[in-house]
Amino acid sequence: MGHVPFRPEVGTPYHLSLALARYMPVIYINPPLSFGGWASSRRFFKSSDGVYDLDVVSVVMPGQLRFLPRRWRKKPTEWLMLPWVLRSLRGINPHSMVLWVSNSELALVLHRRLRPRLTCYHRLDDFGAMDPSLAPLERSLEQIADIIFVVAPALRDQHWARGREAILLPNAVNRTLFERALDESLAVPTDLQKIPRPRVGFIGWITPRWIDIELILEIARRRPDWSLVLIGPKVSWHPISLPSNCYLIGARPYAQLPAYLKGIDVCLIPFKEGAIRDGASPLKLYEYLAAGRAVVSTPVPGLDNFEELVWCASNADEFVESIEQALGEAHNPRAQSRRTEAVAPHTWEARAHFVMEHLSRWLHDVPAPASSPSAPPAW
Repeated sequence: MGHVPFRPEVGTPYHLSLALARYMPVIYINPPLSFGGWASSRRFFKSSDGVYDLDVVSVVMPGQLRFLPRRWRKKPTEWLMLPWVLRSLRGINPHSMVLWVSNSELALVLHRRLRPRLTCYHRLDDFGAMDPSLAPLERSLEQIADIIFVVAPALRDQHWARGREAILLPNAVNRTLFERALDESLAVPTDLQKIPRPRVGFIGWITPRWIDIELILEIARRRPDWSLVLIGPKVSWHPISLPSNCYLIGARPYAQLPAYLKGIDVCLIPFKEGAIRDGASPLKLYEYLAAGRAVVSTPVPGLDNFEELVWCASNADEFVESIEQALGEAHNPRAQSRRTEAVAPHTWEARAHFVMEHLSRWLHDVPAPASSPSAPPAW
């Protein structure tokens, strides 16, 4: 049950679903989509190469019901989505079903209606820290879960403090895609070529909620001889003016990111200090390294796996000094090889294999419900 649409740009739910679909049939249930969101995402709804056994269920709602106050959307969403979702799952025996949930209200309803063999809660961020109104939902998802997977040690500690075991499952990378950045034949996009070098870049959601945008702007002001390149959608950020050496390129298709990374000399992970950062597992850490890029980062979870390869900095002074050092190693072939080799164990395929080991162990240990295996689902 996805809390974000099935698109590669949204990250973990998309990539992990594809990797798991190599092992078992996967049905990804989208959150409610507007017609425009459905139309722009439909090309990802089915795999075309036959490698994956994956389908996507989508329900289109006018404007995603955003014309209603947030507190009024819950019931209409259930009434409109639930019949379609249950109809799509009608042929599946719930006694062999694994319900995989993340930050979704509808997941609670599906758990009650489907009565699956196993329910897994995949906690992708500290959503309660981002929005305190989501904390009760996180607690409810914890309560229905047989297995809890978390992306960061801080999230695991939260569950342990409440007497629940949680399994660490950090994010990962599509190595095949991002290693293309090292392909000599791959062309750097024209819009990036026009920007003077050296280029110091960030790729991802550009939002002050968890990205230290002021830090990026301060680096640009201190080093006008560097180009600060930001690639991704702006969220809740409306700059009045920017330093002349700061470039907002906007969002780019996921498949084009290796070409943009090829044209960036040093990549940044400028997460803000706090609970949101502590509960995160930055996808960009793995993607930057798989592309062979030099990386300067704030102290994010998972950095200890690459401490000899990634420069760690906490303020503008440290960032400027670290970027200067990283520029000297940015295009060293031996350093690039070390980065790609270090991230090699952290693929989505490896994460899916890890998940399957735990699912297999639980499915063998947890008895099936007392009712007959042939009994129809309770809808």
